[in-house]
Amino acid sequence: MEMRKYIEMGEKKAGKQIELARILNVRDSTLRLAKLGNNGLPDAICIKLADYIEVDRLEVIAASNLVTEKDEERRRIFESCFKKTSNAAASIATVILLTTVLTLSPIKSVQAASLGDTKLSAMYIMLKRIIVEEIPKKHRIDF
Repeated sequence: MEMRKYIEMGEKKAGKQIELARILNVRDSTLRLAKLGNNGLPDAICIKLADYIEVDRLEVIAASNLVTEKDEERRRIFESCFKKTSNAAASIATVILLTTVLTLSPIKSVQAASLGDTKLSAMYIMLKRIIVEEIPKKHRIDF
């Protein structure tokens, strides 16, 4: 996400840019220049902004550094900060979804087959096998 979007989120929450500047203890011109993409913000201000708008601190710091960074290798490093948090969120969401699906119908495969829906029992067995094989034991909820 661009630094401009984070600043706009802060402005929306604070009501005005000048109020956000007061909250972050910076001049409103500092925020204006960062929003235009002319300057980044100091890391400490990025952390205060991230906490205020309730987003990941590292993403705001990376977005601020991307405003001024010219070195391609360093830009890739900062860009990777966004990918890691989105990948972690996707992994957590997948585990939660699979766990929820499996705990909503905790019947044995024999019981599911007796219900007459063989597709349902096959899906239950497949999902349970995926959970057992893919999720390490220390992170798994046993059935």
